[in-house]
Amino acid sequence: MSSIQIRDLAHSAALDNQAMATVRGGFAGVGVGKDVNVNVNVNQQLGQFQQISVNVLNNNGVVGAGFVGPDVRLAASLWGENRAVF
Repeated sequence: MSSIQIRDLAHSAALDNQAMATVRGGFAGVGVGKDVNVNVNVNQQLGQFQQISVNVLNNNGVVGAGFVGPDVRLAASLWGENRAVF
């Protein structure tokens, strides 16, 4: 696994964007080439559940003969998305 180590910076120092942009330098060491191998593993899981209850009879348990239930049209939608941006 690749790593970066900064030795001459205090642990308590907080760097803003401008300070980080001025960080320079580095030493590859003996026998280390310019190629760097970086492995990134991403595991994402998305689980969704939707339950819709519509009470159309207002808890009226008694209906007469010839009862025709109301026409209830419901356009429910549910969407989800996972992203990994490097």
